[in-house]
Amino acid sequence: MRKIINLERYIENKTVREWVEALIFALVVAGIFRTWLYAPYKVPTGSMIHTIEIGDHIFVNKHSYGFVIPFTGKRLFASKVERGDIVVFPNPRNTDMDFIKRIVAIGGDVLEFKDEDVYINGVKEKAPYVFYNENLPPFLLNDRIVIPEGKLWAMGDNRRNSSDSRVWGFVDESTVEGKGQIIFWSHDQRESIFDGYRLDRIGQLMH
Repeated sequence: MRKIINLERYIENKTVREWVEALIFALVVAGIFRTWLYAPYKVPTGSMIHTIEIGDHIFVNKHSYGFVIPFTGKRLFASKVERGDIVVFPNPRNTDMDFIKRIVAIGGDVLEFKDEDVYINGVKEKAPYVFYNENLPPFLLNDRIVIPEGKLWAMGDNRRNSSDSRVWGFVDESTVEGKGQIIFWSHDQRESIFDGYRLDRIGQLMH
């Protein structure tokens, strides 16, 4: 006896399956994109003002320093972090939280502080991006610091209001997750959901 196929149910089931397959595919692609290419981050603090404002949404380039091989910690096509790079890395004191800071010194550098000026290998840091909040006291160090190989010294551009290497020391270069690339959205969190959109910041590159 021939089996009678309910065409409408067949089409309906096929459509549902196709939607499920498309959704799974989209999730896999999004996971690959976020893990190895670009990941979105929202910046909730002011340690990088005015380069990055509170409420900026940014894309971080996850392959700037090579592609991480899962479960190994090793990288393919690895490249070195450079002075001046804005990078994302786990908080050395709480790895469930990420920080975004500027790399001031790299392995082998000699770092010195004179008042609020930073000297790298005897040369004063050229830092037009640095912001000093006049309402806050200076955050000073008097030490001469030699950066070990494989380590980085990270600081916020908002020098008087940043928890950075002056507080918790070196960053392991191997833990850097990516390089800050571009601002894709910005909203002033002090404003309502209907106001405070900073459209002029959209598309700004971070450097």
